Amino acid sequence: MRYRIVMLLTIVLGALLQQFLPTWPLFGGIKPPILAALTLYYALRRNAGEMWLAVFAAALLQDGLDLGSFGPALIAFPVIGLLANRIRNEVFADGIFTQLFFGAVIGLFTTLIALFVYAVTGQRPLFFGLAVLRLVSSVLLGMATLPVVSQIVNRLEVFIPERRGYGWQ
Repeated sequence: MRYRIVMLLTIVLGALLQQFLPTWPLFGGIKPPILAALTLYYALRRNAGEMWLAVFAAALLQDGLDLGSFGPALIAFPVIGLLANRIRNEVFADGIFTQLFFGAVIGLFTTLIALFVYAVTGQRPLFFGLAVLRLVSSVLLGMATLPVVSQIVNRLEVFIPERRGYGWQ
């Protein structure tokens, strides 16, 4: 229970941090994918039930705080969570190269889905040069964000006390 509370509080704090970070014109006006990194972190380290809780909490916050309609994160985050949760036993989740690779993948995938959804619904125009800049920038920001988020959450979860036996145990 404590892990779920800490997980949800971490996701809420990650959403607030992502919301308050400025957009970077050099990177095409995108922000670091903190909620996508949290989704991937929990998908690689939790069971399926807790992973789905993290996925939908992060997706609802991502889409709720974004200026567009609901949809991009509700499509991208479950795919990220499902695929990462399926391969979590085959990868070393704390390895730097694993985190750099997965950070690049989540950055690219979430931005690609967002560009596609906004272009199909007509909410934002799709310019080829800006789209390529955003895709390249999302790869770089994803690679920079995931290792930092993983280290912070790892250090935060160390402080959660283990459940002690009680009763007749």
